[in-house]
Amino acid sequence: DITKLIRNPPSIQPILHQPTTAHRINFANLQKAWDVSQRSTREDWDEWMRRFSVQLLREAPSPALRACAELAQAYQPLARELFSAAFVCCWADLNDQYRSSLVYALEAVFTADASLEILQLLLNLAEFMEHDVDCDGVDAGLPIDISILAELALKCRAYAKALHYKEREYIMGRGGTCVEQLIDINKKLDLPEAALGVLKLAKIEIERRGVRSFVSSDKNGEKHQDKGLAYSVIKSYSDAAAGDYGSWAGDVMYESWLAKLGSWAEAVAMYEQKLRENPDDVNSILGCMKCYDARGEWQKALDLAGRSWGALLGNDSVEANSYPGAARQTKRRSSSHHHKRALKFCAQAAWRLGKWDELETFSSHLVHGSHGTSSTHSSDTTSMSLEGSRLIEIPKLDFDAAFYRSVLLIHRAEWGLAANSIDAARKAMDSRFTALLAESYKRAYPSMVAAQTLTELEEVINYRQFEIRTMEGLAHLHSANRPDEKQARQHLLDVWRRRLDGCRVDAEVHSSILAVRSLVLGPTDEVDATITLAALSRQAEAYQLAERTLLDPLSRMGCSLNSPIFGFHMPPNLKLDVAITSRGVLENIINGTTSIRMPYGSRHEQYSKELVKIAGSDDRLFIQHKLYFAYIKHLWAT
Repeated sequence: DITKLIRNPPSIQPILHQPTTAHRINFANLQKAWDVSQRSTREDWDEWMRRFSVQLLREAPSPALRACAELAQAYQPLARELFSAAFVCCWADLNDQYRSSLVYALEAVFTADASLEILQLLLNLAEFMEHDVDCDGVDAGLPIDISILAELALKCRAYAKALHYKEREYIMGRGGTCVEQLIDINKKLDLPEAALGVLKLAKIEIERRGVRSFVSSDKNGEKHQDKGLAYSVIKSYSDAAAGDYGSWAGDVMYESWLAKLGSWAEAVAMYEQKLRENPDDVNSILGCMKCYDARGEWQKALDLAGRSWGALLGNDSVEANSYPGAARQTKRRSSSHHHKRALKFCAQAAWRLGKWDELETFSSHLVHGSHGTSSTHSSDTTSMSLEGSRLIEIPKLDFDAAFYRSVLLIHRAEWGLAANSIDAARKAMDSRFTALLAESYKRAYPSMVAAQTLTELEEVINYRQFEIRTMEGLAHLHSANRPDEKQARQHLLDVWRRRLDGCRVDAEVHSSILAVRSLVLGPTDEVDATITLAALSRQAEAYQLAERTLLDPLSRMGCSLNSPIFGFHMPPNLKLDVAITSRGVLENIINGTTSIRMPYGSRHEQYSKELVKIAGSDDRLFIQHKLYFAYIKHLWAT
């Protein structure tokens, strides 16, 4: 936790001597500008940054910077653009006491409720000062612990900077605590080879130190590809393993490293082995649920959660009472965090399985928190919504809570509340989206997909409302004046197809988008997209997810794999009795030089009509055959 690394505020003694410069810095004014004692809200921190950046320009020894102070006062973007240069210019004239006070103020900002824009500005400052050296050739960067800067970079989703600081941590001998984060960061930067290299190096280092010996097949080291989840809606890095920074001793989270690399099969096997040894191991429970979610084994995730709620909630009164007050509060916060992560996996599983009552339970806990209290990301700030004649109070939600709530409300046809939840989800992801987009479009792509799913939820609402108006409110109109519901549906499908064609060819991206569209689409819609998703899942070695993707539409159409539609239980009187007299005739037929007319009769025609009747229509029969052929191809490929 970054808060554990922050120091107590230093005491400042009056300066007895000031350096002689062409422009004397007013240290009292500058210190007053960086003072953080009266700052608490996000608006307070925005005002703090505005005053501090302008005051730095006013006190800067450089005449060029001072000349920009008045303009920066009126045009804040200029103050932020020159912030790093003005800071370094003033930093050089501060004595040790003032420097210590300023560093303490910066560390306070790191842990405060400041906007990601301010935190990124301070990250850029730290990087800017790393490029500077003093007269002795020694690095003259900010005297802030490297682990604090690393956690700050992760908090801002500045993954390139996070990788830089984590690599420095590793070089400084803290490798045992940052291996998993190095793997995860490299994955997020689309560097799967580097992530695999970190894993191999960690294995070598662990075996060299004699901490743990690995006996694994080559596929654990050679077949890891970039197959992990394309994006994680809200990712917390506060779960790093505790212990001595310089030690590799203790539990080696090898299964967690495999999961980060997307090797779900090997990871879930190791997690399940740990759970057999200790069913209350919370990290193994959550890791196993994550693997089940990635593999499409959602029922297993729900079953595991049902057996493990006690461990996830930390319901061990004897153990809990043995902790002192502060440690007990820390344990309670940790249990709340674990419970919330499990709820997210359960909400996802219930949605994908169509278990709406269970989704209602899990989304309610995400919105209001466990035991009837507010959730971790919720605050006392609420918004009011008028739904019909009721005034609804909606708590401030994080992304996951708002997203699953909106899905449930759309299923219930509560359009107003669903729209409010979508707005809440969009607001929750705003700062994260902005920070990632500032890095690059590629790194912000997962958030782009999340934003697209919110837009499509709104399109689902609009279409469903139009559908209801067409069936009910406009029934009195003549058919020539009545809006065409089929035409509107086809237009929506055309838009969605073009949009999906422009998306990244990735199983998780396609899966998340098609899951939202399933709120409107039936099993006979978007069959080509379904088959494409199954192929992508198979390429990602998520074989059970690929199989479920193909079989679910058949199941929803009431079609069995042993159905006569697929050639089973065919009556014996349908035999064609075609005889091939010679090998030459068979070769001619294969080459297309000779054609053969099958002796179909009235019994075949009658049986074909029966198959069409069983399927429901010619189109449904064609779709069922298409899905069945894709399923046979999947079985052959696996």
